[in-house]
Amino acid sequence: MSKVTRQILSIEDVNFSKLKFEEAKSSEYSKYMDMSFANYEQPDGTLSTLYFKTPQLDYVMGGLPPAKDRDGNEIEYKDESDRAKWRCYLGNVENEKKMYAKISELQDKLIKDKGIIVGKKDEKKFELENIIGESTDKDGESIYYVRFNFRVDRKTNEITTKFFTRKDGIDEEVPIKTVSDFESRFRRGEFRYRLISSLSKIWKQKKTPGKYGASFTVEQMLIEMRDDVSSVNAKNLFSKSQFDSEENTKVDMSKHIIEDEDDIVDDVDDEISKKLESVDVEDEEEEEDEDEIKPSKKSSVSVKTKTVRKKA
Repeated sequence: MSKVTRQILSIEDVNFSKLKFEEAKSSEYSKYMDMSFANYEQPDGTLSTLYFKTPQLDYVMGGLPPAKDRDGNEIEYKDESDRAKWRCYLGNVENEKKMYAKISELQDKLIKDKGIIVGKKDEKKFELENIIGESTDKDGESIYYVRFNFRVDRKTNEITTKFFTRKDGIDEEVPIKTVSDFESRFRRGEFRYRLISSLSKIWKQKKTPGKYGASFTVEQMLIEMRDDVSSVNAKNLFSKSQFDSEENTKVDMSKHIIEDEDDIVDDVDDEISKKLESVDVEDEEEEEDEDEIKPSKKSSVSVKTKTVRKKA
């Protein structure tokens, strides 16, 4: 293979037809999965890991897996690093639609090259675990998402992804080592972000019939605070009487973020309420857990999956 170079492409500029897959093989990292890597052909002909930048996205949905379920009960995780994941919801905003279209291209490529990844003789025994998931919001409307994994040191369980905040065009690194660090600094609705991610792993389950898929790892996250919103704690807002005997009291909430933890549901679906039913896809030595993702109706790809509930 040619000398490896690292070029970071905007996701809009990625040509997924240039991905070169290899058959997944046994790995020392997991006794339940075979693994391989996807190499991307760079303009100069060299092959390397695919690194891409997402568009700027508003943090209004998704994000980190919740610490509590819908009923307010603590969700049990093996350790806090199990929450070092990011769910990126893709709606009808222009940047989100662009990203959805590109991730759909990758999903199509994974289906086209299934025989290469799982081996020709086992091609009919595997189904793709969709990288575009579908859920519903509280109104029953479909919403779509892609899951990313923060990079984690498995010896210390500390997050090693780099985080930066941007102000007045200057990026400053923020020391974030745990999910709690992130949550103490940032809240939903208060910032926009971009990710630099790698297509870090191609995998297939050892058991047959089984699943195969791809994983993304966040190398860097750039956070830019929004100046058009301010935080309002709903409990403080209603700690005093808001009644007015003369006229209706008007509180303009259009530019405020409600920060009432009792009212916020971090994940609109309840996949986080139960552990993965099939123990074959979990391993304490695994770098990442893989979610079973409900296929997206919006995608042009038709893939049948079995819904499995687990922690997000």
